[in-house]
Amino acid sequence: MKRIIGILKTQTIKDSFVISLGLGVSAVIGFIFTILLARSLGPINFGVYSALTALAAIIYSLGDMGISNSLINFLPKKISERYQYLSTSFWMEFVVGVFILLLFGIFSFFHQTIVPGSLSTDLLLAGIISFNYLLIIYTQGVFTAGRKFWSYTASQILDSGVKIVIVFFIFKMGNLSIGTALIANIISTFIALLITFGKELYSIEFDFFKKPFWNIFHFAKWIAVSRLFTVMISRIDIILLNLLAGSYAAGIFSAASRVTLLFAMAAAGLGTVINPRFSSFDSNSKILTYGKKLLLLVTGVAVSMILVSFFAAPIITLVYGQNYLESITVFRYLILAMIPFLFTIISNSTLVYAFNQLTFYTKMMAIQTTIIVVVDLLLIPWLGYNAPAIALFTSNIFVLFASFLKVRSLVYEKRKVDRE
Repeated sequence: MKRIIGILKTQTIKDSFVISLGLGVSAVIGFIFTILLARSLGPINFGVYSALTALAAIIYSLGDMGISNSLINFLPKKISERYQYLSTSFWMEFVVGVFILLLFGIFSFFHQTIVPGSLSTDLLLAGIISFNYLLIIYTQGVFTAGRKFWSYTASQILDSGVKIVIVFFIFKMGNLSIGTALIANIISTFIALLITFGKELYSIEFDFFKKPFWNIFHFAKWIAVSRLFTVMISRIDIILLNLLAGSYAAGIFSAASRVTLLFAMAAAGLGTVINPRFSSFDSNSKILTYGKKLLLLVTGVAVSMILVSFFAAPIITLVYGQNYLESITVFRYLILAMIPFLFTIISNSTLVYAFNQLTFYTKMMAIQTTIIVVVDLLLIPWLGYNAPAIALFTSNIFVLFASFLKVRSLVYEKRKVDRE
């Protein structure tokens, strides 16, 4: 009992609470947003919207190229050179953002091929969303590096809060559509960016420093490659469903995945809190002690997820209505698939930030992505919207065993070296 109380009093739990506050508020608002959108658009148009936002998420996440992660690594260590790293990294992100806007401009000419059922203007709006979220990710990297978790939380709450106000107003007017929902997202991200990071943004001049650039580049290159695979893992399923099984199947799966978003956000929040800590550990004992505490915490979250799965039918019916009853089974499969993913947060953070095993991590993500794509391609024509959840579970089991075995071997090797 004392051990549990001690864990609850740690700074990790306190910071996790702050992050979870933002995640919780965002998740609740996200539920309301999803209800309005799914009920107004119906499964088919909701599938198109989900495919558009999935494409945007893939592009802006890849566009980050690991730069936000590099800030978590360098800013706490390079206090005297903070502005140099801040300015250089910002302009790197900005240039990538302009490229993304041009890319979506090209996509708009082929909108029916890339996202069947969409309009060319939808692709252009998705491009602006990608640009805004690229900068949001950057600012959250700065906040995480400085352990400014209240600012991190504020950016999330502002984004989701402004978005739901605009969408609710449009909904009451009877004009809620794919395009107006995308516009609401653009406005909300822009406001969140200005309010939470506007002062810091104003202080950044057009300065670019060579040394910070190469340091960021060398650290971020493997993160960027691994990000390619991690983003594909989380978003490719909806795009493949839309292409191979149609917008209806994509809408059914998207509805279920949006409900499980709360757990995904909680996992992401936990990773945000623990990554800087693993980066600062210099001994096996610290890594193992901290890892054991996290294991207990994650186990509790996993148990709560299992309990929620028993209420899948009333949750889906209440949130979406009778048109989305087929999402119930998908919801249960997704919860099962996410349980091994929760435990990989511990091992992956240890690999990347404690042991700097970016190469191994990248290879592992590449294999996981391959598993997902192959299983999706094989099972979607047969099982439809249930296939991506099965693919995700299979790949997460692989990562869980591979990552923990690698951590175990690294701890053993380090212990052996220390003894010698």
